[in-house]
Amino acid sequence: MSATMQFRYAAILPAFVLLLLAAACGDTFDAKDLGTTAPPDTYGDTSYVLKQPIWTGFSEPADVHVGFEPFIYVSERGADRITMLDLSGRIIGSSASIRRPDAISQDHRLDLLVCGEFDTTIDGRMVSFGALYRIDLVEAMHNIAAARVRRIYFDPLNPNRRYTGIAVLPDNSYYVTRTGPSNTSPVDPDEAVMLFDANDGLRPRVEWPGLSVDGTGLTAITQPTGIATFQRPTNDFVFTQSGPKSLFRTQWITQRTTGDVTQWESYYTPARDGDLDFLRVSLFDRPEDVTIDAAGNIYVIDAGRDSLFQFNPSGLITQAFGGIQQFFHPEGVAYFDRTLYIADTGNNRILRFVLSTDLQ
Repeated sequence: MSATMQFRYAAILPAFVLLLLAAACGDTFDAKDLGTTAPPDTYGDTSYVLKQPIWTGFSEPADVHVGFEPFIYVSERGADRITMLDLSGRIIGSSASIRRPDAISQDHRLDLLVCGEFDTTIDGRMVSFGALYRIDLVEAMHNIAAARVRRIYFDPLNPNRRYTGIAVLPDNSYYVTRTGPSNTSPVDPDEAVMLFDANDGLRPRVEWPGLSVDGTGLTAITQPTGIATFQRPTNDFVFTQSGPKSLFRTQWITQRTTGDVTQWESYYTPARDGDLDFLRVSLFDRPEDVTIDAAGNIYVIDAGRDSLFQFNPSGLITQAFGGIQQFFHPEGVAYFDRTLYIADTGNNRILRFVLSTDLQ
């Protein structure tokens, strides 16, 4: 380990001790507990500053996404809709009803992809299903209020499955995280990462990474909450999870080829990378969402710690801020043009944090 890395670990070690103590006491993690000499809202050599005005008036915003146009899209779980804003925060319009939209993304054709639910009657009783939706924005010339909302996938045999995260690849195929209570099946448990092709067809599960509800450590998947892909050409993804068996609650999954064999595995491992920040088991409590910028920096929003963590591509923390005076159970995060957009779910608002070196 280099002298620089030894210094960084020596500086950050007290922070994780404090995190453990805070968790034991039931307190929410605040960035000032990182134990550094940096200001309370910073860590590393840059800081994010809250931008005014704060965008308020949302109903349980579960996710926020910056589209390619770019417009801002907010999934309002409490209002059963997707709301579209410009970069100044002006509301352009809202979609037709989608029950409890939990996550949102956009493909390169500029259509929106949404994880939600719907109700139906079976044998005289009301049943709720998890489902995926496509909002045909281009067809409606980006008039979201007039855009067609299509249900593109649900599992008629498993109504309790819910879809919690969605992320698009360069070829318009996309990943979806799935969760649910039934996990005894060795071939199709509720907890899973799914892959759909560009035409919304579900790819065979046999192609899937070695994540399992029966796995341990880096192979375990329990209650996945969010997922993100990289902007560079790769099939890698980062996902978050919050289940009790999730020792590593944020993971970067990659494909590695050895000889003629290609398999999925964790990008970071303790055996190869040592005591890396990204793998700290005490760091996360209830991570809900993740996003990745063009430089490969990874941003994780944690609803349990009411905090935002930023990692560089080497897996080291470069930023952390938040606390109960800043957020209340935040569930969504997006990044665009040196600005972080955070769905502060419990406070029914969207917060924007701009790099202190770029406050125009």
